Amino acid sequence: MHKLTTKRQVTIPQSICQKLGLKTGDFIQVFERDGVAHLVKMNSDDLSGTIKLSADTHLPLTPENTKKAIKGKAARKFRGEQ
Repeated sequence: MHKLTTKRQVTIPQSICQKLGLKTGDFIQVFERDGVAHLVKMNSDDLSGTIKLSADTHLPLTPENTKKAIKGKAARKFRGEQ
């Protein structure tokens, strides 16, 4: 069992890191589906291509909006969508 810190951090067991090929500095996506947290290693290829911020072309290009767009792209890639 692992304890969540006050900064919402948790240590990933070494055996899991080895199975997923996780190394220091790698990017991972964490998301919830049906009450289960999923951790997915992201490769640069997983995030390649265009990122659509919104159907609203007037949406400002802010760090927050960009982060949401990247997370959305990662989730779509995981689900097998383009």
